[in-house]
Amino acid sequence: MRRPLILAPSSDPHACALAWAIRQQGVEPFWTPSLRAQRGVHYSVRTGGEGTSFSDSLLAGEGISAVWNRRMQDPVPDCADEDRNFATWEWKLFQRNVFSLESAYGDALWVNGLAASQRAELKLVQLDTCRRLGIPFPETLVTTDATEVAAFIRRWGRVVFKSFLVHQWEERISGRMHAVGVSLLDGDSELPAEAIAVCPGIYQRYIEKRHDVRVTVIGDHLFAVSLGKGADGAYVDWRGQSKDPAFRAEAIFLPSSVKEKLRVLMRELGLVFGCIDLAVDRQGNFHFLEVNQAGQFLFVEDMVPEHPLLGSMTALLLSGRSDAPIGELKPVSMKAFWQSDAYAALRDRVETRPPERHLFTLE
Repeated sequence: MRRPLILAPSSDPHACALAWAIRQQGVEPFWTPSLRAQRGVHYSVRTGGEGTSFSDSLLAGEGISAVWNRRMQDPVPDCADEDRNFATWEWKLFQRNVFSLESAYGDALWVNGLAASQRAELKLVQLDTCRRLGIPFPETLVTTDATEVAAFIRRWGRVVFKSFLVHQWEERISGRMHAVGVSLLDGDSELPAEAIAVCPGIYQRYIEKRHDVRVTVIGDHLFAVSLGKGADGAYVDWRGQSKDPAFRAEAIFLPSSVKEKLRVLMRELGLVFGCIDLAVDRQGNFHFLEVNQAGQFLFVEDMVPEHPLLGSMTALLLSGRSDAPIGELKPVSMKAFWQSDAYAALRDRVETRPPERHLFTLE
C-alpha cells in the first residue's frame, strides 16, 4: 500500500492525530516538516523532452498516496555557519520549486497544492471569488483611511473589524497583554485616524446572526456544525467562547444549494480541504465569511462526535481519493486518540519544546 506524506513539525497535534489514525490501519506515514537537508539524503529532479521526474532517496521508490501540506516548514541545512544563509535560501527555493510540481510524487493527491494553498490564504481573493460565483458575503472595506471607516459605519450602523492576522503583544512597562482579532464598531466607537493609518484593516457589515456555521470540507465530504448560544443567538466571534456554559455546537444539514456553492468555491480555489466559516442571519440566509485552507478541524469531532472528521481525513490520505469512504477503515476517533500513547508522547514533546500554536485551538 502507498503511504501518505505529512508535511508538519512533530509538535503539530493534528499531524500527530492523523499519524496515529493511519498507523491504526497498518500503514506507517512518512512524516516530516520539510525536505531533509541532511548528509546522506539526496533529492534529484530531471526534466527534459521525456518529462519531469523527482526522486527522494528516503522513499526508496515507495509510492505516495497523498501529500498533506499541513504546516510545511523550510529545510534546515547541515553545513558550515558561513554557508548557512546561502544554503538555507537554496533549500527553501528548491523545496518551493519541487512542491509546486504537483506531479513530484506521481499521482498523489495534494491536500492542498502549494500554489492553491498560498493563493487561498488571501482573504480578498476569497471574497472576490465569492463575488464572481454569486455567493453572498458581508459588504467589505479594507482601508487605512479613518474617514472611509466612519462613512462605512454610518452606512451600516454596526461594523465588524478584523485583522489579516491575529496578533498579540505585551506592554513593555505594565506587562499587560493586548490582542488584535475581531471587534464590533458602531457610531460611538473611537476611530483615531493615526491608529487606523498604521496598517490596513478589514471592515465588514455586521450580520445580525442567528448562529455561525463551521463547514469542514474533506474532499467530497462536507461536515457542518452550528455554533452559538442556542436559542439566545450568536457571538460576535465564537472562537474563545467554548468554555461559556451557554455555548452550543450541533450537527446540521446544509441546504443543497449552499452545499453546491461551497463545492464550486473549493474547486475555484483549487482546494481539497478547507474550513469554511458562514454566518446565518435572522432570516436564515447564509453569508460567507472566510475559508481557512489549513485550519484546525479536529475540535469539531470533540464537540460533535457524530462527525467522523478524523476517520474521513484518514481515508482521504490513505486512498488519495477525494471521494474516499471511511467504511472500510478500522475505527478511529478523537476519543480514542486522547487515550493513546501517541497523545501522551505529544504532550511530552511540547512540554520541552512548545509548539507555535496551542494544542487544538479554534481557528
